[in-house]
Formats: sequence, C-alpha cells, structure tokens
Amino acid sequence: MYNKLPQCRCINLKRNIELQEAKNTKTGRLSHLLESILASQGGYLADQLYTFKRTEAQSFQLHAVQNKSAANLRWLILSREYYFEATKDYPIANKRDLKQALRFDDNKAPFEGITLQHIERIDEQSHRVTFWVINPTVLKKVNFAPWVILPESYILAKALSDNVNLATIECINKTLFISKTGRGLFSGVQSSHTPTIEHFAFSTGSPISMGSENYYHAKSIDFIDLLSKGLKSLNLAKLQGFLVNLNEFNWQNYPWKQAALISTTVFTLYLAISSGWLAFKDQQLTQQLVAKKTRVNQALTLQETYKQQLQWQELLAVPVKDNVPYWNTWPIVLEAIAVGAKFTAIHYQNSNVIIHGTANDSIKATDVLAKLSKNPYVVSASFSEPVRKYRGNENFVINFGFAKVLYKPEVEQTTKQAVK
Repeated sequence: MYNKLPQCRCINLKRNIELQEAKNTKTGRLSHLLESILASQGGYLADQLYTFKRTEAQSFQLHAVQNKSAANLRWLILSREYYFEATKDYPIANKRDLKQALRFDDNKAPFEGITLQHIERIDEQSHRVTFWVINPTVLKKVNFAPWVILPESYILAKALSDNVNLATIECINKTLFISKTGRGLFSGVQSSHTPTIEHFAFSTGSPISMGSENYYHAKSIDFIDLLSKGLKSLNLAKLQGFLVNLNEFNWQNYPWKQAALISTTVFTLYLAISSGWLAFKDQQLTQQLVAKKTRVNQALTLQETYKQQLQWQELLAVPVKDNVPYWNTWPIVLEAIAVGAKFTAIHYQNSNVIIHGTANDSIKATDVLAKLSKNPYVVSASFSEPVRKYRGNENFVINFGFAKVLYKPEVEQTTKQAVK
C-alpha cells in the first residue's frame, strides 16, 4: 500500500499539469479569437483607411481599404495630423466637479470638433486633462460613425516604456515625435518647423540625450507592434474619454446581428471557461479531501492500535501487580544470622514468612526481631509464639510480611492523557 502512494501522487500531479496546460492552450486560443474579432471591427485612418488583419504568425498587419463605402468599423485610430492636442491642469480635487467644469470650457482648440479627453490626477487637489479635438472634416472621409476614436499619439505613448521620455516613431506616411514631460504628453509630426527630434525637444522643453535609455527610436517595421501593444494596455476605464457622443450615432445602420453574435459568442465562451475552471477546482478539492481522509484514517488506526497495546499491558500487569517479593527471604535471614541467631525452620504461609530460630548467649530474641524490623523489605515483624528459654538460649518464632512493589496509578493516568 505504501509503495503505491508515491506513484498515485505522481499520476495525480501529472494529470493536474496536463489539465493546466490544456486550459492555458484553450485560454490562449480564445484570447487570439477575441483579439481577431475585435481587430476586425477596427481601423487606422492616415493618408487612407486601413484595417487590421491577423497573419499566420499571429501578428497583425494593416491593409488599405479599397472600397470605403463598404467599411463599417466600430473603433478607429486617428493619425496625428487630423487632430489638435492640448494639455491643461485644473485645480479641482473632485473628478465629478471637474467633468462639470469641462462642459463649459470652450478654449480647447482653434476649431470646434469632436473632443476626446483623458483625465489623470496630479495630486490630491488637482487634475491634468489632455484634449484631442478632431478636425470636423476628417470623419467625412469615411461613411461610418465609429463608437470609439483613439488618438495615435496616445496609443503610441502607452506602448513606450516608463523610462522613455522622448521617442521618434516612423509611421506609415510620416515621422512622429512624442515627448512625455512633467507637464503632460506632447506630440508632433515632422515638418519644416520641427525637422529633427532636437528641435521638437527644444520646443517642448524636454531634455534629450540620444544615447540614453530615455530616448527611443522606432522604425516603420515596429509601428504596428507598438499600436498593438498600446491597444492591449487599455481598459474600459481608460476608454471612457474616447467614446463618441451617442447622439451622433446612426442607429438605423447599427449592426444588430453582428453585435448579438459577438455578445452570444463572448457569453458562451465565458460560460465554457468558467464551467471548466469550476470543474477543475472541484476535482482538485476532491483529490485533496481524499488524500486528507486517508491520512486521518491512518492516524485513527494507529491511535486505536496504541490504545489496544496499552490495554494489553494493563492486563499483563494484573497477575504481577500483587506479587510478594518472597525472593528477599534469604538476604533477610542472612542478616539475622550475622547478628548471632540460628534458624531451625522457615515456612511461607498466606504471604507471610514464619521463622523458627534460637538466639545464643550473646543476643536475645528481641534483638533478632529488632534487626528484622529495620529491613526495608520486612513489614509487621512480630513474635507469633511466646519466647522460651532452653539451656540458656531463647527459642522464638517470628512472623513477618514483605513490602509489596506498589503499582503507580499516576503513570497510567499520564499515559492515557497522552493517547487522548
């Protein structure tokens, strides 16, 4: 039995590892599927409209849209040249009050258009708001109304490492400069006014060190990977400021069937993943309970065996519990002989020893009795018959018992408490 336990544990561990690997593989496939579904609903607007397509190498590529009228995308990344970017600090501690104040702040851009915003807290008493005001003529180039519009500079800045403060990114049709300073995010397209990164850094007040870790240069082949990385870093809370006003939606063109299909697919996948996870945890807990139950049963069996052995020891101790140490008779008699007594007969009767003897001229019978009484093994030594004198000697008969080996009940009580 004990030789089979390690083998069973190895089998269970191997099964758990295989289940975990299968689950990770399934989760990875589902995440790739969801990414592909979401990517198919988005695009990138630069010199023309592009859509995202997943390749066989599980990476994304941009494909130019030939028929713009057929495109019906739900989210859109907007190139830097199509919006105005500004950053402002507001000494307002409460975020809800800040949103109310932003409704009356019209001084955001030199033109009016769809305004996107990102709010971040500077300290306990103030917030920083970055605005992106979209040129009103931009969305006329497409025949759809996206739900979410994401500024290109914001997405690329999210993809950069935290230690990078200045970056040059070669995009599809331009070179983009990005600066992350203590005053907020700044970006700009390479032009005659800012032909180099040094000019851009000087205009934004950002220190530049071309060979340090604070500067990053991305080539055009890395552009799509940066977009993907920036998109994956977003969550629902960060997307709130990039939602387009719902009043501008054309609900007649809303893809109800696609939305229902996506919702049903996501919900079904969620149920499948959660059910598989719960089943896995249930099996794991069951195996743990079985293992603990086996150990508890073994411990109880050992405890019962130990109790039985204690009971057997108690039963074996009963016959010898009241035994008299009669083997000490001879040492006791020898002590009396050393005093000067002579013994003629020794009898053992009713757990007592009866000695017949004679005391010579040098001692008396009382001296022999006193000597026997001092022995620690002798109990209740006395004359069983009167002392008689014969030819100057004293004949006597002494009766005594032996000190018993007492059984200590406190040892038994301590042992029983240890077993319990």
